[in-house]
Parts: sequence; C-alpha cells; structure tokens
Amino acid sequence: MQINNRLLDDLTRVTNSALGTMTGVKGEVDALVRQQFEKILVNMDLVTREEFDVVRDIATKATQRNDALVAQLATLEDRLSNLETASNPATKTTPKAAKNASAPKG
Repeated sequence: MQINNRLLDDLTRVTNSALGTMTGVKGEVDALVRQQFEKILVNMDLVTREEFDVVRDIATKATQRNDALVAQLATLEDRLSNLETASNPATKTTPKAAKNASAPKG
C-alpha cells in the first residue's frame, strides 16, 4: 500500500505542476494575443470612443437645426404665398370685375 500511495502522491504533484505550467502558458498566450490585437487596432487608425461621441453629438445637433430650418422655411413660404395672394390684383374680386363676370356675353 505504501508504494501505491507514493505513486499517487508523485502523480498528483506532476499533475499539479503541469496544471500550473499550463496556467502560466495560457497567461503568456493571452498576453501575446492581446499585444498583437492592440497592434492591429493601432494600425487600423480607428477613432476613439470620445471622438465618436463628439461627432455623433455634432450630427444630432445639425439634424435638429436642419429640422428647425425646414419648419421655418415652410412658415416663411406660407407667409410669402399669403402676401402674394393679398397683393395680387388679379386674384381680388372688384365690383367692376364681378359685374363683368355676371353680365351675359354677346
């Protein structure tokens, strides 16, 4: 029984050492992969999150301003149309024009 216990103890130590070594190797591989990935990202010239947020805010404000200007333009066009209608004598009905329109042609 002593031999079996010793053999099992040795196998346990070897297994623990192998697991420790594998954990260390895993950490090294993770670090290398992370480094390579960071190099690739740096070379891709991507924008930072802060830059993206600033540009998004600018685009949102520009869209809101554009919507406000479209509404203002529509209001001004309506007012201009109303002014043109009010100042155009051809669209007004005068008593003389009304009399000529009701008189029989002939």
